[in-house]
Amino acid sequence: MTEHSTPYLLAWRLVGRSVVIVGGGSIGTAKAETLLDSGARITVLDPTPSARMQDLARQGRLQIKQRRARPTDMVGVALVVAATGDSRTNRRLRRWAKPFGAVVNAVDDVNNCDVTVPAVIRRGPATIGITTGGATPAGARFLREELTQLVGDAIPETVGPLFEQAKAARAHLRERGEYRYDYAAWRQLYFEPGLEAIRSGRPAAVDEVRRRFEAEFAGAVTPLRSGSVTLVGAGPGGADLITLRGARALGTADVVVYDRLADPELLDLAPPAAERIPVGKGKGFGTTQDEINALLVDKALAGNKVVRLKGGDPFIFGRGAEELEAVSAAGIEAVVVPGVSSALGGPALAGIPLTDRRLASSFTVISGHSAATSDPCIASLAASDSTLVVLMAASTADALSQRLLDAGRLASEPVAFIHAAGTDAQQVARRTLAEVADAGCPFPSPTVMVVGPVAASVGAPQPDVTAELLLHG
Repeated sequence: MTEHSTPYLLAWRLVGRSVVIVGGGSIGTAKAETLLDSGARITVLDPTPSARMQDLARQGRLQIKQRRARPTDMVGVALVVAATGDSRTNRRLRRWAKPFGAVVNAVDDVNNCDVTVPAVIRRGPATIGITTGGATPAGARFLREELTQLVGDAIPETVGPLFEQAKAARAHLRERGEYRYDYAAWRQLYFEPGLEAIRSGRPAAVDEVRRRFEAEFAGAVTPLRSGSVTLVGAGPGGADLITLRGARALGTADVVVYDRLADPELLDLAPPAAERIPVGKGKGFGTTQDEINALLVDKALAGNKVVRLKGGDPFIFGRGAEELEAVSAAGIEAVVVPGVSSALGGPALAGIPLTDRRLASSFTVISGHSAATSDPCIASLAASDSTLVVLMAASTADALSQRLLDAGRLASEPVAFIHAAGTDAQQVARRTLAEVADAGCPFPSPTVMVVGPVAASVGAPQPDVTAELLLHG
């Protein structure tokens, strides 16, 4: 297992399959208890099994062989539970099991495990698994105990019939040829009213909810209600720079539509089942804005909670206003969660104050794409003592700098470039305006450009591309 790997949880059907538990003490007994309802054929190997094990054997719920394990015990076995408390014994059991294709769970001995077993919370046929990947079984148990109360408050233990009736409804719909996996319809027509009936003390009403659901399901091509769209600013770089509100929105998303500048780690905040759709755009490539607008509307009209994850802030050169207008025009609920714009966050992370009362009392944010060729305000910007912050400047810094020089800005004007702000790849380079006009930006996108006396400020230590060039030649 690599340092950053996470376990992949499976629900294993063991009905009629052979399971061997090596060790009949308290730990092995606890493991046997969790396997009793699985339908597996359980065999316990231990010279001195616990009294509970012996009682379960008398009830015919498992078989005991009062001896030590042998290699032949692994023949035809699906799962071996090593509850011996001894790593050397567990290692030997795993070596014996391997030729026969048996999977080994060594209790509290992750190095000798093929699989680890999660702590679980059960609600009828539904099982919630909690695992630490074998790192700390006690930690998994602690989380289960802490979460049991929370789950109990949200989902009563009497919820079992809701899932049993869902199973029956699914079978009936298949028989009629009407079944489809339409989560929005299942949620709105069955699970929400069914859970409400149970919470209000009317579990018998679930049967009526099921019958009404089956009758309405065939016509529920569209959901009863639309979903929503939340425009979330991802911040200037690293995943930890998103707002708490933005992180919470991601945590409940059904669909995440994301930009290429958003930190990929942010996608891990969304539920595993959430659909993740990349719509990255760059100069001359990527998904068109009209396509993005249509995608947001279509996904929301299908009943999904859609999060539009945008680098920086949605309304700072992010075309968030166009997306908000398209969503609102379709009658869909829309929410905006602001983010820290790279125009502010990038310089701050590089230790550059955009305003310093000794050097500048204001700042202006412009887009490099338009300012390099067509912005009519360049002359006034050049004459101003305002700090100039340029977004999307990687490919246009030379042309923009030349326009500023032509309009009267000093050739010695300090310029700073901040690349990949807020990430491990962040780099800062300082130049003069004349040098930038001649050689352009030293970094690829994403890069923020700062023009003005504050760009020469000595901030937090940053790797400088000039030093990199000297070192690597």
